[in-house]
Amino acid sequence: MQTSPPAESRSQVTSTPQSLLLAFLGMHLLRRPIAISGASIVDVFGWLGVGQSATRSLLARMTDRGMLERSKKGRNTYYALTPKGSSVLDEGSSKVWRGVGDAPWDGQWTTIALSVPEDSRHLRHRARSRLGWSGFGNTASGLWVAPRRHDVQSILGADFDDIDITVLVGRTEPPTTDESLVAAAYDLNSIATRYSEFTETWNAPETKGFDARTAFATRIRLQSHWLSLGRADPLLPASLLPPNWPAAAANTLFRTLDAALDRASVGIGIGNEIEARSLESIALEQRGDVTGGP
Repeated sequence: MQTSPPAESRSQVTSTPQSLLLAFLGMHLLRRPIAISGASIVDVFGWLGVGQSATRSLLARMTDRGMLERSKKGRNTYYALTPKGSSVLDEGSSKVWRGVGDAPWDGQWTTIALSVPEDSRHLRHRARSRLGWSGFGNTASGLWVAPRRHDVQSILGADFDDIDITVLVGRTEPPTTDESLVAAAYDLNSIATRYSEFTETWNAPETKGFDARTAFATRIRLQSHWLSLGRADPLLPASLLPPNWPAAAANTLFRTLDAALDRASVGIGIGNEIEARSLESIALEQRGDVTGGP
């Protein structure tokens, strides 16, 4: 039997407060018509080792970015997802619960060449982020490539309407091969190492002894860590991956542990009927219209 790593190694998984908040919101607000109190969020992030002032500043920033909307009911402040926040977290949820099986591939690649003016450098970062999130890799020649056909216009959005972009879909031709294109565009060794580290960190921890609060906080860390792998893994077809690719084992571990932590944290989750130890929330239709500080 494999032994589990000490609890402190899991609690020290490197996650920014923002990534922890995104994981928390995706787990407990996405697709739910509720708002959660700022005080409850501060409490939860205290369990995660994030200070009160840092949490409130983070909530303010996420509100300013249009991810959250703030409302008051009595003396309490509540936060709910905006349509933009729901859209972003919906994409993140698809990454968290992605499959790692071999989806069909017809051998075609989507190739993108784009030229961003020097005075629009912010668009370069935006393109890198959006294309990387969608599974594209960047070659030394500056081309972005990804297996399968992709709707590049939807991926990049209206920000790039005035940018010179060329999109081609087709198969590789000699001297280029599928394997050489993967090697040029993706760092598979780095991705494999991250999956192996995930498995080593989270392998078979004993959750039966966890109190509900510890299980709740640990599950947030787990999902935040797993989502970071989703950002890095382009989910290439199995035929393009090296033997013994570690993603499947890590995915099984994640799903098993997430379910165990979910069961162990019963009593803290958000629901229609608020239990004594639950996080304080209200139905969206009950929220006041007065805005206030975090």
